[in-house]
Amino acid sequence: MEEAEQVPGKKILVVDDEEHICDAVKRALERTGYRVETTQSARQALEAVHTTAPDMVICDIKMPEMDGMLLLERIKEHDPNVLVLMITGHASIESAVDAVRKGAQEYIPKPFSPAQLRLMVERAFERQRLIEQNLYLKTELGQAHVKNVVRGTSQVMQRLFELVGRVAETDSSVLLTGESGSGKEVVARLIHFGGKRAEAPFVTVNCSAIPTDLLESELFGHVRGAFTGALFAKRGSFEQADGGSFFLDEIGDMRLEMQAKILRVLEERKLRRVGSEEEIGIDVRVIAATNKNLREEIKAGRFREDLFYRLDIVQIELPPLREHKEDILPFARHFLRAFCHEMKKPATDFSEEAARILQSHDWPGNVRELRNAVERALIFASPGELIRTSFLPPGLREKSPAIAMAASTDFRSLHSVELAHIRAVLEACAGNKAKAAEILDISPSTIWRRLQDES
Repeated sequence: MEEAEQVPGKKILVVDDEEHICDAVKRALERTGYRVETTQSARQALEAVHTTAPDMVICDIKMPEMDGMLLLERIKEHDPNVLVLMITGHASIESAVDAVRKGAQEYIPKPFSPAQLRLMVERAFERQRLIEQNLYLKTELGQAHVKNVVRGTSQVMQRLFELVGRVAETDSSVLLTGESGSGKEVVARLIHFGGKRAEAPFVTVNCSAIPTDLLESELFGHVRGAFTGALFAKRGSFEQADGGSFFLDEIGDMRLEMQAKILRVLEERKLRRVGSEEEIGIDVRVIAATNKNLREEIKAGRFREDLFYRLDIVQIELPPLREHKEDILPFARHFLRAFCHEMKKPATDFSEEAARILQSHDWPGNVRELRNAVERALIFASPGELIRTSFLPPGLREKSPAIAMAASTDFRSLHSVELAHIRAVLEACAGNKAKAAEILDISPSTIWRRLQDES
């Protein structure tokens, strides 16, 4: 009875114009805890779907009045989430395959044993459970991502996130610009998870990180044998993002011939895998990002003007961190909390001196550089210890006010100060080493050695 515990209360409607088939299916499924109703009329079945809301419908393809294919369509129109399994004879396998394309979860060929039937029903419910779990996890991860993004306190960042919120509600292409490390991928994810495509895939490709000869296959996929090493067919990133968002990072580094192919996909919403003539329709929202000035790239002949205007429906420029320094400490403390949790260390904070250094740095690597600096600092700190200047990267420590003052002042070494004091006491004692040694609280031989070291 373990199977019954896995699917308590699942309601199944069986539709077949042959009464003995209905009875056989009912007996087989009730043994494992399912609640089963039967009918020999497709029209009655449709009424039952409207009134009793079964979790699954098992129906024969060949039935009088209304066949199983039409019943399938009507069920899916009413509620796409109802599972439908089709019973078919060997002569109508093609129809069964067509039914699967139209939304049926499985087809059951006659003749079948009770064990085979139970296995198919259990497999269909398990597949549905995994899909629902996957959607739930995607939604939860997306919401967690949105919640965990630090937004800063500056007006420039508040305006940025207000614009991101407005853009997320649309389906328009977005072009993100800004210096390297300024958080373009974070903003791209916010746009995706803040919009109607949040439960669909978010796929990202870094155009500068993939060799040119592999980029086309990565983007569009390939068929088996398309080139040497293509042992299997592969879905490209565009196909993987179907229904969701596709983030093209560093698109300014893409070569012109690839830009032309991207433009065609965006305009026609169709693509061809490498080595194939078949066109595949896609539905993706494209978010592109670059740290280059694309208008200058267009003038230099390195970027297509038509692709630029296709992407530049909405342009969002991310400011460099040096232009909103009031956000440095909130960002740094956000990263510090996150890394404390990740490294399982007690929560801590920055010392006043370390905070001043962070605040005064220009951060040419922007938010990414700040994040890396905080991670490094926490690695060197003991559990619960304040993040001190000595834990920061050398390039930051050199800008410490105390260290800078030491470097710019003519401080003397401790040895030279000691020698100067010994000479001053000797001079006051008219060169009497015994008397000078008594005043200095050292032996006369020690005075002799110190003077010898100087010579």
